[in-house]
Amino acid sequence: MSILSSYEAIIQSVSNIDSVSSIGKSGGVRIPVNGESDIDVFVFCRNEPTVIERRAMLNNLGSLINRYNLSETKGGSWGICDFVYLQNTEICLMYFTIEDINAEIESVLNGSRITRENEYFYPTGRCSSILHMAILLDKDNYLKSLKNKLVKYPDKLREGIISCYRNKINDEEDFDRAVSRGDVLFYHATLELAIDHFLQMLFAINRCYFPSRKRSLEFIGNFELKPADCESRLLKMIRLGSDESTLADSYAIWSALCIEILNLS
Repeated sequence: MSILSSYEAIIQSVSNIDSVSSIGKSGGVRIPVNGESDIDVFVFCRNEPTVIERRAMLNNLGSLINRYNLSETKGGSWGICDFVYLQNTEICLMYFTIEDINAEIESVLNGSRITRENEYFYPTGRCSSILHMAILLDKDNYLKSLKNKLVKYPDKLREGIISCYRNKINDEEDFDRAVSRGDVLFYHATLELAIDHFLQMLFAINRCYFPSRKRSLEFIGNFELKPADCESRLLKMIRLGSDESTLADSYAIWSALCIEILNLS
């Protein structure tokens, strides 16, 4: 059986769990092939399904799946996370209660969580994932209503992010030290934080939930409010920042980008 057929059988089986209300796939409807990426499936439930229910559901699929790993407890930002393997493709089934998701989304929209958490998780990324995910099941129209709620980017969130990062995008003292010493690694450590803050500001200015660093350039390409030639200048700045002899040129580009985005904000 093809991966697509097995995947569809898994989704149908998950939908039969009594407490499941809605199911969505992040990144749209397309199914990756040849192991190019995993498949993230969000399962929104009225109550958390037990490990016994989830194991029974997967066991009913028999030889359609190669193997699976079940989580006994919640996995931080990713709910209860089960991994199912189809040939060389990994499907991540993430179970969330509707109550938890509602609270999480509200905490982002009201501006309470505007910084990166645990060094990798962007709360706005959850909003982006839900807004752009494909609806695979929606018994009570919960996922549709949640998407509708996310369409309007709140002013409070936008203002909070801009205020938080506007003074952090250009650490002149550290940049000057790195450039004067020709210290490429120190320069990149400073630049890494600066780019992160710059991108979060840029996305907020354009009322777009920052998803993470993945596919940032694709999003930026569709923005109306951005520094001129933003994408190409970012890439050129990074390239020049890899050689001690061109650190000054790299930082000159960065300084100009920072001035322009501050003017936009």
